[in-house]
Amino acid sequence: MSVFACGAILALLIVAGLVVDGTAQMMARERAHGAAAQVARFAVDASAPVQVDGGDGRDVALAAAHTAAANYPGLTFDITMDDAGTLHIVVTTRVNTVFLGLIGVSSLPARGEASAIIIAA
Repeated sequence: MSVFACGAILALLIVAGLVVDGTAQMMARERAHGAAAQVARFAVDASAPVQVDGGDGRDVALAAAHTAAANYPGLTFDITMDDAGTLHIVVTTRVNTVFLGLIGVSSLPARGEASAIIIAA
């Protein structure tokens, strides 16, 4: 086999790796973003009855967010609430590679974020 053919095959494997593994990373990013949004929605929904009764739903929202996050195995959640009552959710994960593992890249990171404003009464 010629040097050109070897180089062309290697280049095709790298391109295939970028396509396949890049798609997997994009799908993991979408999953992380969707999970963050769902946890934020769940927290807002859980705090609504407390707020309707005139209470401060921030503690309820934070607890509900942690409870909802437990339903997403394989994802790491960072859930915080700032002083203004904004719930911040950052989700991180890693996706194992198929082709890029041939050149030493065993996994790729993915991240998603969402936030929700929990209005204090």
